[in-house]
Amino acid sequence: MLLFFALPQVLWAQRDSSDFRRLQVGLVGGQMWHTVDFTPTVDVLTLPGQSYGIAIRYFDKQLVGFQAEASLASAGWQENYGDELYERRLDYAEIQLLTQFSVGRGFIQPLLQLGPYLSVPLEDNETLPASFDPDQEPANTYRGRELPFRLNYGLRAGLGLNVEAGPLTLQLEGRILQGFSNLLKPGESQVATSIRQAYGGNLGLFYAIR
Repeated sequence: MLLFFALPQVLWAQRDSSDFRRLQVGLVGGQMWHTVDFTPTVDVLTLPGQSYGIAIRYFDKQLVGFQAEASLASAGWQENYGDELYERRLDYAEIQLLTQFSVGRGFIQPLLQLGPYLSVPLEDNETLPASFDPDQEPANTYRGRELPFRLNYGLRAGLGLNVEAGPLTLQLEGRILQGFSNLLKPGESQVATSIRQAYGGNLGLFYAIR
């Protein structure tokens, strides 16, 4: 039994040190603080949301590799509504492809990664304040009605560390998200633009299968 658990470590230690190719699979998750940049300006607050999913990471060079992730994520925003709060929480299925720069071959390796994401809406939950009166809202308001189905896309970037321990890699990073598409189609509500933004942290654990 001891040999069964020790064998992967032995084989990993005997690999060719000049071969930088590495294929890993893993689990990822984190928390982001989300908001939406509206035009005209809305008094928005950040809304925390979690994400979790699976990932694959591949390097065929010492410095540059790729990381693909598929995850479920909770996003949205809050806004001040008089003395109360209005909240909109959106759940997404997300995929993203990140180009990763990982420096060094030691135990701790700084990393920078950047790439596009695509979000598919799954669920829309709205919390209206007690004082909400639809008669006081514009005719084309987004408050009090379901948001239309719209794919969301943009750019995500991360800065952090890879902690290497044989076939295992622990990844810790801070991330930012900048949307490029509008949550609401321009002209269909009282806002002209509605762009997702977020910042937070992410954790990944990977195991090398090659």
